[in-house]
This record gives sequence, C-alpha cells and structure tokens, in this order.
Amino acid sequence: MTKPHFVWHDLNTTDSAAAQRFYGELFNWKFDASDKAYAHIKAGDQMIGGIRTMSADEKTPPSWLGYIGVDDVAATVDKMTKAGGKVYMPTTTMPDVGTFAVVADPSGAVMAPWKSSRPGEDVEPAGQPALYTFCWDELASTNIEAASAFYTATLCWTVQKVEMGPGMTYTLFKRPGVPDPMVPGSDKNAGGGMASPPGVPHSYWLAYVAVPKADDTVAKAKRLGAQVMVEPMDIPNVGRFAVLADPQHAAIAILQPPA
Repeated sequence: MTKPHFVWHDLNTTDSAAAQRFYGELFNWKFDASDKAYAHIKAGDQMIGGIRTMSADEKTPPSWLGYIGVDDVAATVDKMTKAGGKVYMPTTTMPDVGTFAVVADPSGAVMAPWKSSRPGEDVEPAGQPALYTFCWDELASTNIEAASAFYTATLCWTVQKVEMGPGMTYTLFKRPGVPDPMVPGSDKNAGGGMASPPGVPHSYWLAYVAVPKADDTVAKAKRLGAQVMVEPMDIPNVGRFAVLADPQHAAIAILQPPA
C-alpha cells in the first residue's frame, strides 16, 4: 500500500525554453525535450519532474504542480470530492505512463493525485533528498484547519503542530507507519503547512529544492532574472531557505540543509 507523498513536480509555464535555461543554469538540471510540449527534468541520474508548455487559452499564471503518489487515483478523487475538494481535471490515464487528476483542497490549494503505470517508478529514495532535487512541499492556506482535515480524511496523513515562535504555528503532515530514519521513533513527513502570508488571499503548495548554499543560489538566481520573494533566512534545526519567482513568475523555494 502506498503511503501518499509527493513523487513528481511539473512546471506549467508560458516559455519552456526560457525556463529550461533558467533552471538548467540555477540547479544544473538537464532536460529531455524530445516532446516539444513537455520536457523531462533530470537532476543527476534522477528524473524528478517536467516542464509543460501552457496553451494560449490557459488563464492561470505559471506555477509548479506537485503530484502525490496514491494507490488508486479515482478512489482518491472520490474521497477528495466528498471532503470538499474541487476537481480541475478528472481522473485521466496516459497509456504506459500513469493515471492522474488535478484537485484543489477546500481552501483552494492545487495538487495532483498520481499513480504510475511503470513498476518501481515511484519508489521513494532512501535517506535525505539529493542536492538539486525536490526536498519539501509546503502548503500555505487561507484555512489551514480545513485543509488539514481534508488531507487527513483523504490521504490518511496525520497532523502535528509545531510552535515556531510567537504567534507562528507550523503544521507537519505525517505519514503513519513510515518511520523517519533521521528522527527515531517518529513518522516521516509528507510536507508542511501554515496560514497564508499576510496580504496573500489564496492558498497554494510551494515546492522546495535542496541546495548546498542558499545565499549563493539566490545571488545566482538574481543574475538569471529571478525575483526574490523571501530573502535567505535561517530556520533553527531545519536549514536556511529562500523563496524565488522565476523569470515567468512561477514561485519556487530553496533549502540549504543544516550543517
């Protein structure tokens, strides 16, 4: 039985060639662009996602979409619908690739339940995520309590509240029965969540990429045309992070693990 967690990330963008230049320079990603509409992303020897060219009639801005591995996409979508989710793309099967759907939780954050048709493709790597691969997914929600209840009901995640400072509570989404090798006696995290930042009236999932030096990556991103949304900042016992908007304005975060 799959213990739901993020297994893939797609960038939906208006300029795939520009996005490939930016992320290739920033993270040393390589791309298989044999399909003009979709380029696979490779970090080292690991396939981690793709870049999709948006059609001219799509109204949403460029953004990253996280895929959550589940055992049965249709059954998961049914649960999500009954729990107050909104289906943007119904359950769809791509022959010899996999099955997916695109759903928003009750607060509006979008993610994609996914089941690969290729045996072993979504096997979870052991240990810490490698540098320049996706290492964390974070929900910013206008209603974190309702969103937490949704993921608990539909993905069987559990919730652990962590006080991060005065007036700041962070939610960890835990995967029951999946031991965390880095924290003996604790379940592994599926991701985290918090209230949307002040002045941000919508909900979204934000993907993080592991980097060796956050400050160096931010400086390079600026040179490549990115906008810094959150300057490099330390989180005790977690690492140093920053949030960027790429040249097409898709948001992505970076995390430098603690020394």
